[in-house]
Amino acid sequence: MIKIAFPTEKCEGLEDAVYTRFGRSPCLTIITLDNENQIKEVKNIRNPGYEAASGAGVRSVQTLVDEGVNIIAAPSLGPNAAVIAQEMGIKHISIPSGIKIREALETVLNEIKKEA
Repeated sequence: MIKIAFPTEKCEGLEDAVYTRFGRSPCLTIITLDNENQIKEVKNIRNPGYEAASGAGVRSVQTLVDEGVNIIAAPSLGPNAAVIAQEMGIKHISIPSGIKIREALETVLNEIKKEA
């Protein structure tokens, strides 16, 4: 099972778009895939980093650690968030902002296949 997190704006699941900033995104959309890469669950959570005075990316990563996320798919991660994600064993896959989560998921799955 794989859990992939995307920064999003409106908590609209697969129809939402990838937000430009990971740590400051209003929402985090987490997609759980089964062993055959079929969608098992789509979960939207409010991003605690959205209104944080500082450390937004680190708070966001910690939330995803607590959710059991394996991959963060986002345009980029800030330096502190990237270090924490790496230390916690979470992979970052770069994707463009503005695309629908459904399309972004296909990009991530293709990247996973390349690495296998």
